[in-house]
Amino acid sequence: MAATRGDTQRRKQVLAAALTVFATFGYRKTSMDAVAQAADISRPGLYFLFSGKEELFRETMRQALDEALGDVRTALAAPDADLSARLVTALDASLGRYVGTHINEGVDDLLEQGTAQLETLYDDYRAAFLDAFTAAVATSGRPSGSVTPRQIAEVLHAAAEGWKHRVADRPAFVDKLTMAVNVALRP
Repeated sequence: MAATRGDTQRRKQVLAAALTVFATFGYRKTSMDAVAQAADISRPGLYFLFSGKEELFRETMRQALDEALGDVRTALAAPDADLSARLVTALDASLGRYVGTHINEGVDDLLEQGTAQLETLYDDYRAAFLDAFTAAVATSGRPSGSVTPRQIAEVLHAAAEGWKHRVADRPAFVDKLTMAVNVALRP
């Protein structure tokens, strides 16, 4: 990972703007000029923060995935919610945050097709999400019959992956997640 340069808050703002630009135009068609303009920063200022487009892209995706993973862990650790509610909230945090927005498909394309720039980043985070879901199911004390907690996590993740492309908005996505979690956790 590259050394952090510049103001941390400013970097976060630039990375948020960069996510929208990358998701809208794709990695190949995104220019540093377009990101600088969207982030309301000069091009030299952008290069002060990031050495080039590849580093900017990698850090953009890392920030988005870090935020999602943090939200997942928070949801799964919610002390007052039952397992079903925690899983729905966590699945929504990991896969639903862009559902119903104009950048939903673009973010997915970036994660799935940016493998050269991202190396194993997406796979590492996907594994971390699944590990967190698995641990929540495993420690819930709910019997799952012959199905392992990992299998439940994988099925729920796959269902959420599919539905995020088929629903019109986030409330519909959450409804589908609720149904999937209820089916997966049925004794």
